[in-house]
Amino acid sequence: MDLRHLWGLDPTVDFLNHGSFGAAPLKVRQVQASFLRELEAEPVEFLARRLPERLLQVRRRLGLFLGADPAGLALIPNASTGVATVLSSLDWREGDEVVLADHAYNAVRRSIAYLGHRYGVREALATVPFPLGEAGQIVEAFERAIGPRTRLILVDHITSATALVFPVAEIIALGRQRGIPVLVDGAHAPGSLELNLDRLGADFYTGNLHKWVCTPKGAAFLYVAAAWRERVHPLVISHGYGQGFEAEFDWIGTQDPSPWLCIPAALEFQEGLGWEQTRAYNHGLVVEGRQLLAKALGVDLPHPDDRSLYAGMAAVPFPGRALPGVQQELNARLFKEHRIDVPFTAYDDRLWIRISAQRYNHLDQYRRLAKVLAGGWPR
Repeated sequence: MDLRHLWGLDPTVDFLNHGSFGAAPLKVRQVQASFLRELEAEPVEFLARRLPERLLQVRRRLGLFLGADPAGLALIPNASTGVATVLSSLDWREGDEVVLADHAYNAVRRSIAYLGHRYGVREALATVPFPLGEAGQIVEAFERAIGPRTRLILVDHITSATALVFPVAEIIALGRQRGIPVLVDGAHAPGSLELNLDRLGADFYTGNLHKWVCTPKGAAFLYVAAAWRERVHPLVISHGYGQGFEAEFDWIGTQDPSPWLCIPAALEFQEGLGWEQTRAYNHGLVVEGRQLLAKALGVDLPHPDDRSLYAGMAAVPFPGRALPGVQQELNARLFKEHRIDVPFTAYDDRLWIRISAQRYNHLDQYRRLAKVLAGGWPR
């Protein structure tokens, strides 16, 4: 069934870049517009009197979806905010180390660099091979990187540049054995993977909802395990300080809460399509899409066709070195010359082309991209 009409994307563009910012369906955007009309019609009634109860209901609904205690869920604008919130809430001493993979999102690595400049915290890299043979190599890389000064393990659930699904349950267990807290950067995971955060057992987990859940932009969450809730505070301290975790995060000043309020509508939309069907459809497209691209480019695929290693995205080697600015230039050229939107990423000084799949995509779009690349683009 062709579902492109449900999103309202530009029909002249082959949009193979859902992983970057997501895309909200028309029905969810209509719900957001209704909230915004209500907000501007009577701001005080909306923000001061109605919002607290509405946010409580959103957290409860989200908790059911994530398998998470809603008392430990904070609504935030993006996963980067979630990472920064946890990092700012921990006590650091000079020489402390944060273990994270060399596949980690650049903004997160920059956050660790900031801790280094401010507190003398060091980055301890888990070097995960890519191409990758099997998931056990990822756990081994983290185990090697842990040292006597490790104070936090920060692990991607799905990496951005390489689109790998990391075995976070095993890495959380590794942290628990060593008495080291674990923060999971799940920017791409909610909706793309089935989650049960209470069972998973991470100390902290942050994820975006505007990507694979398809809320409007600016909806994400931070989950904090019960043992840490008194120690984690929002980046902006406001009226709720000292009144508990939920009160502190629910109000950090005037902002547009409509993306959060649309979370139930986005979940209802996706449940109508069927989560299992959507995940199977997206993964199936990526399986075929990456094979088409590898054949067109004459390259080997970087990991086995193992469902545990990738979900709704995949990275394929692209000829050339990852020089400064080259990824953005290639993305802009492909869009301008062929009306195809797909990101080029960098890892280990190599270029990669990362495809995404969502229910509005279809195989002909990947065939067209492969045909363009097989013709020697760019010349």
